[in-house]
Amino acid sequence: MELKQYQKEVIADLDSYIGYVEKFNRPDEAFHKFWEDKGVLISSYANYYLHPYNNSIPGVPHVTVKVPTAGGKTFIACNALNTIFRHMPADKPKVVAWFVPSDTILKQTLKNLQDTSHPYRQKIDSHFGSAVRVVDKEAALFGNGISPTKIREQLTIFVLSVQSFAANNKDGRRVYRENENLAEYAKLYDSLTKQVDGSDETSLIQVLSYLNPVVIIDESHNFEANLRVDMLKSINPAFILDLTATPREKSNIISFVDAIKLKRANMVKLPVIVYNHRSTSDVISSAIQMQRSLEQKAIAMEANGGRYIRPIVLFQAQPKTDDDNITFDKIKTKLIEIGIPEDQIKIKTASKDEIKNTDLLSRDCPVRYIITVNALKEGWDCPFAYILASLANKTSRVDVEQILGRVLRLPYTTKHAEELLDLSYVFTSSNDFRETVENIIEGLNRAGFSKKDYRVAEASAEDAPAPTVKPSHTIFGEDDELKQETSTATDTADNIDEQIDTETIKTTIATPAANTETAALESFARQESDNYNQQVAQQAENDTNNIPNDIKGMINTYPIKDIFEDKAKELVLPQFVKKAAASLMFADSEYVSLEKTMLADGFDLDKCDHNIDFTRAESEAVRVDLEKSSGDEYAVTRRNLNASQLAFIKQHFATLSTESKQVQLAEMLAKNIRFDEISEPQVARYIKKAIEGVDTEQLEDLYTNDWQTRNTIRQKIESLLSAYQEQTFKKCLDTGQIKCQAAYRLPERITVKTKSIGLAKGLYTEEETINGFEYDVINAVANLDNVLFWHRNPSRTGFCINGYINHYPDFIVQLVSGITVILETKGDDRDNSDSRAKLELGRTWANKAGENYRYFMVFDKQQMTDAVTLKELLTRLSEM
Repeated sequence: MELKQYQKEVIADLDSYIGYVEKFNRPDEAFHKFWEDKGVLISSYANYYLHPYNNSIPGVPHVTVKVPTAGGKTFIACNALNTIFRHMPADKPKVVAWFVPSDTILKQTLKNLQDTSHPYRQKIDSHFGSAVRVVDKEAALFGNGISPTKIREQLTIFVLSVQSFAANNKDGRRVYRENENLAEYAKLYDSLTKQVDGSDETSLIQVLSYLNPVVIIDESHNFEANLRVDMLKSINPAFILDLTATPREKSNIISFVDAIKLKRANMVKLPVIVYNHRSTSDVISSAIQMQRSLEQKAIAMEANGGRYIRPIVLFQAQPKTDDDNITFDKIKTKLIEIGIPEDQIKIKTASKDEIKNTDLLSRDCPVRYIITVNALKEGWDCPFAYILASLANKTSRVDVEQILGRVLRLPYTTKHAEELLDLSYVFTSSNDFRETVENIIEGLNRAGFSKKDYRVAEASAEDAPAPTVKPSHTIFGEDDELKQETSTATDTADNIDEQIDTETIKTTIATPAANTETAALESFARQESDNYNQQVAQQAENDTNNIPNDIKGMINTYPIKDIFEDKAKELVLPQFVKKAAASLMFADSEYVSLEKTMLADGFDLDKCDHNIDFTRAESEAVRVDLEKSSGDEYAVTRRNLNASQLAFIKQHFATLSTESKQVQLAEMLAKNIRFDEISEPQVARYIKKAIEGVDTEQLEDLYTNDWQTRNTIRQKIESLLSAYQEQTFKKCLDTGQIKCQAAYRLPERITVKTKSIGLAKGLYTEEETINGFEYDVINAVANLDNVLFWHRNPSRTGFCINGYINHYPDFIVQLVSGITVILETKGDDRDNSDSRAKLELGRTWANKAGENYRYFMVFDKQQMTDAVTLKELLTRLSEM
């Protein structure tokens, strides 16, 4: 199971933010700089999504990712662990406190993370060498597999529920009590160990605080009560990552995932088709007919090579008495009277669970109808659930917002040949349809979607037209999703007989679907699906800046000037592509965009030079701690480890034989020196061979100062890999395996952090500010008569010359003659250590791109063979 593109973007945002934290040593400043470089000045916003950094846990990076329901939040979190720990010292215990909002979800998460065959666990194992331990609170209280020695050798994930870890209830207070199973930890504490108020030194919460865990908070909108923030402070987190579809107002959001990205990735059934019926009986008969029609289409699709799908209806009953089972059982009885086989009907509520241990996706499972109340609270969902049918009385409030997200997940995350199986359906019966639609929008908002993602079908002319409702961003109560929703209706279980006319329903469902409203509804759904898909495609084509819908109105973007629009649209810059091997999909080989990792095929680290100079100018071990800087502001600072901490780090290592020390050191370092192109065992073998001649005292020094050791080894391997990739690149060029092909189009709009002033012929209505030698160069170039326009190419997001390095040149210049010139500037104040590689790659690109392309590296005063001065550049350009 691999990350979808939008999930990769989330991980990239997380990695980028942590990079800013390392650079600026303050989470708040890092947050502001992170968004500033995306074109958003946080200080100028104080709205729901973006605002100045909320430092609720002083000095601890605490950020949020906004991902809609069915967006794969848990899988994102599994991948995020690798990214977070990669930025931390190797000797820091790899401990995670993973909080979930309810005991039901805790059981699911714990089961999936402990199952070594589950994609979640497989991904974590691949990142941490399968040295992973997953425990719940009960196992932790018994000390199962979490001794100090074990903790240092593995990634340890504590899966904890919000309620069972809070000090304000009896169960939660157990984590504060003396615990002989954890007594060994108390020997390791020193003067810098944070003491947790009200806890014993051997308590679980004190141990967690000592271990300084990374915290993952699933559905974090349930976690913002002050009491829970205090609990977070108690466990002394190193980093906090929130994942939710509906962030709280104070969340520090670093990444947004739009519904459109989920639709493109085939994760969700959108749009939602909403149909308001005349009566509860009509809702039931329509749901049954639609289920049968969708199942027939699924059977036909499978016969033509599709995958097995058995569409399921969720009948949403709302409790009206203290004895919920009366209502649910009566509805089940009515469905059986209508003619539905009993084994196809199940009840799933907080108090009655007939689908426990049932694999709803199994071909052998007969379930087609599930009677429920609030699937979100009950902690379950099923990709086969297609239809949400509300059985509320016409005068009752239709509370679909708590359950709507459960029918949105698309089976197998793939687009189906039958388009009606790519949609979801909501059937209601309400006199106040405006309120019903408001609740549907609220449900979509709660799931991370918007009013753009549903379509309304009218039952008949007598029904009111679809209302126009503004999208809601309601701030829900602290635990709304954990509370039992109750109905405002006056009806009781006794009048179910009046609401459901079984004889009428029997007659209706006996009629062929083609002769009922189902046919008209399917026709409407197909048309709306086509319209929705066209909008998705159009937005994807226009959204070249990849700005999330949630914040589009907050970011100023600037279009291409009208006078340059036609020429700019014609310009498609070549990039390197590599021939891919023939496959079942492609009879002949095809060319795909070149990535550096493709150039590592055949690289064998075992056969490379193992000589590494471990001499260091300074030997120190450090820890990350908090130091109050001023007022309420905290900065992340580095402090020397004290004697007792150093002694503990060395204690176990010193008892090993020389050979065992080499193996342990090599394996520890390899887990923190990761390359996409090289396996971890191969890195470990390389390190072991590199340190074979090192004596015991030197080994202990390398172990103690693992941060420096790791960097030294990484730099050596990087140099070996880079040399191999460059050689492979040149060889593939000579043999035709790599060539240049038109690929990159200029975006229609760009974001600008700071506008440039006084420069003519910029391609966009505003260009990014330019200073120093770069300004001198482009100002002189723009004043040439034969220059049509220029553009400041942004690093990391703009045009890239993709070879054995990724080179983002400074400027793209278009001449009147039609020649495109790529410029890289080098002032004397720059570190030009990589200039030779960029220059060589740039000139190679120009030679392969064709007659209409040129590349120049321009120096101020320093010289490099094949580079030019500004004067030489102007002379050459003026002659083109």
